[in-house]
Amino acid sequence: MAGDFGVAWRVARVRGDRAMDDGDVADQANKVAAARAARWGRAVAVVLGTALAVSTSACTWGGSPQFTPKPVETITPSAPQKPSASPTKTPSATPTSAAPTLKPVDATGTMAIFLTVSDALKGTCQTVEGAPTIVLADHANEWYGTVDLTVVLDAARKKVASVDGAFGKDSEGFTWKLGYNAAKPAKGTSAKLTRSGNTFTVSGKFLARETRKGTTRTEVLPYKITAKCSGSTW
Repeated sequence: MAGDFGVAWRVARVRGDRAMDDGDVADQANKVAAARAARWGRAVAVVLGTALAVSTSACTWGGSPQFTPKPVETITPSAPQKPSASPTKTPSATPTSAAPTLKPVDATGTMAIFLTVSDALKGTCQTVEGAPTIVLADHANEWYGTVDLTVVLDAARKKVASVDGAFGKDSEGFTWKLGYNAAKPAKGTSAKLTRSGNTFTVSGKFLARETRKGTTRTEVLPYKITAKCSGSTW
């Protein structure tokens, strides 16, 4: 207010030397203050209006670069993946049971070359690798010390496949090897099979190799072998 009274005082002096009392001075000061307030009010209003206009223009589309809204991205859920088909199991082959192995049966027999060589042969009738086989032996023979015979038949037991024999030393010191092979028969050799129940008789001629002191002689000799098996399943 001191400034306002100063202004009023100077106004009074401009008007002349007319005397003014304290009321006049106060009234003049109030007028000056009101005029200043009006001027300041208008200035503040102008400033505020300008600021508001600037602020509003900044938010309009024609002011600063336009704001372009991004398009809304629609997320489509992917279809659930189908589980992979389980592998088809290959049925395992059912193992076929092997045919039961037949057990051999006991056998007895005799053997002759011109005359009886042994009537005390003992052994077995059995199937060896699919072939019916008769094995006979006499290891207490009075003529040769040992007699060993093997007769192999075909699968149907109707023919002779082979005959093999071995004698120990005879009274003259000879050892004997005897044989017949249906696949490759030696000249003059043969084998014939006859059967009666479980009794098998093989007769014919085989090749005999007689060896003494490193010297071997061969000849074809007639023979007959009879074997009786104790059973038919072997």
